Amino acid sequence: MGCSPSRGRLLCTLNELGEDELGRFKVKLADMGQKGGYNPIPWGRLGRAKPAEMAAELINHYGVRGGLETAGEVLRAIRRGELAGGLAEAVKAGVRNPESEPRSELESDARGEHFVDRHRAELIQRVSMVDGVLDMLCGTVLDNEQYQSIRAERSNPEKMRKLYELMPSWNRVCKDRLYQALKAKHTFLIEELEGK
Repeated sequence: MGCSPSRGRLLCTLNELGEDELGRFKVKLADMGQKGGYNPIPWGRLGRAKPAEMAAELINHYGVRGGLETAGEVLRAIRRGELAGGLAEAVKAGVRNPESEPRSELESDARGEHFVDRHRAELIQRVSMVDGVLDMLCGTVLDNEQYQSIRAERSNPEKMRKLYELMPSWNRVCKDRLYQALKAKHTFLIEELEGK
């Protein structure tokens, strides 16, 4: 079964939390009591969970919409309402990537189009070290299932196309991480595209 795009969106959001905040998120989530007929996720499944496991737990336990809404509720409770807002917009937009994400300092043009969107066709054709890029994204932007399914593709362009299929669910932070991974593995290509 493929990963839902919402899991990637939720994962990017959870990765924004510092270690202390993630700990408070887990405690609050375990203490939530019944929500929508669901018992809380047991502490045994949360205690040592990393963000990718947390995202999977939330969606597997509460369903896609419920998982995003529950995460938003907990984020507001730990005073990270700005992250909760992004998840609420994702629920409203059917978990598409809303265009109202805060701007990053990384490459974007006058219309706010991100570097990785603007150069999609060239990146798909010209990135040759896709596995290295995937390694840098695994556990932060990609969960293990997504990572393995992209690596299973035969050619680099096919791997990049599969990676781009996940991108509509990403927020700006996820795209920034892809940009940084590409820049680390393909410095000259990225500098060439930036000069265009």
